[in-house]
Amino acid sequence: MSKNFLISMLLAILLISSCSSPEITHSAPALEDDWYIRMIQTGGIAGVNRAVEVLSDGSYTVYQQAGGEGIKGQLSETDLAKLEDLIANLEIANVRTDSMCADCFFYDIEIQSGGRKMVFQLDDISLPDSGAGELVTFLTGLMQ
Repeated sequence: MSKNFLISMLLAILLISSCSSPEITHSAPALEDDWYIRMIQTGGIAGVNRAVEVLSDGSYTVYQQAGGEGIKGQLSETDLAKLEDLIANLEIANVRTDSMCADCFFYDIEIQSGGRKMVFQLDDISLPDSGAGELVTFLTGLMQ
């Protein structure tokens, strides 16, 4: 009887623990010599579809429309250091892509460095609790 009791208790513990919803987190890859970050912003009332891509040397390209010609720029050393800091300290939490926000912006972000790639999608609903708000603000600022 004690063996059955023990098995029953283990099954009950497993069942209870499977009902909780653990926080899913993702850490950005460590930035090495050559890295890049790309953010594509889509959606909104006007149907925006624009992108920004930043390379490890601080050069960046902004695409105002998909398939359009890019506008090139160069980050200052201060801005590049700020971006590197935002990426290095990035820890994504509570990423949801199932919100039903019809007029939200969606942010597809890709960070690649040292053979590792981090890819995630946020929208205006999930952005505030995601841990990526400052990074999205920084990259959106480059698009302006």
